[in-house]
Amino acid sequence: MHIKFITSTFSVFVLISGMLLVGGVTGDVAAADASPDRSHRETRRSNSLDTASSAIPTAAQPAVTDDAQSTVRTGSSTGKAAAVAVATSNCEGCSGSSTAFQVVYFDGDTATADNSAAAWSSCPSCTSSAVSVQLVVARKASQLIVNNRALALNVSCTSCTTTSAAIQFVITGGTRRELSAQAKTMITQIQTELADRLRAAPHPQGLQRSAPQAKGLTDDTAERLAQIILKDVGAATVQRNVDVQAGQ
Repeated sequence: MHIKFITSTFSVFVLISGMLLVGGVTGDVAAADASPDRSHRETRRSNSLDTASSAIPTAAQPAVTDDAQSTVRTGSSTGKAAAVAVATSNCEGCSGSSTAFQVVYFDGDTATADNSAAAWSSCPSCTSSAVSVQLVVARKASQLIVNNRALALNVSCTSCTTTSAAIQFVITGGTRRELSAQAKTMITQIQTELADRLRAAPHPQGLQRSAPQAKGLTDDTAERLAQIILKDVGAATVQRNVDVQAGQ
């Protein structure tokens, strides 16, 4: 079994453009509407394994929460899955919160999984929070490449809070039990709790304190989620990849 973990640093424009492109090709994702809170759920079987969430508040719609959740499976010899959460705020006092949760089952020999969270703020007293959680189950794959990354940027703004967290779990071999609906519900609740706490985290102390605080919250969440997954699917171990960023 060959498992390769890659962490890359991208420019903000390339990363966010790529994430939004993923959202654009995911046909099941609903477009923005007049409601301040919008969510979508999808369960499908496909060779195009993309799950994307995007929260972009405006002056007319200053608080936006977007949530995407999907369970996908591919039986082809090769497969590539992507989970993406993006939040951007560019209006004074606005708040954007985006969460994505993907469970992907690879039944083929070669697989690639990409998990990303990006948050961007360019406005006074605004907040942006993005959390993406991905569970990868590849019990037969002889080659598995996983990527997990988070990005958070403050752009010419004061009193803004920008945080992102990408949490990825990988299970290879072992039990064939699948993640239950009850476990999925628990994970989404904990994930939403993390997004809320990251968005509400005080920022007046500056990046030096806010970054460790965000990391502590994310690490604690990842540990809670790992325990739920291990108990539910009956696996002995789960690889855990965590990346968290606070805007600066």
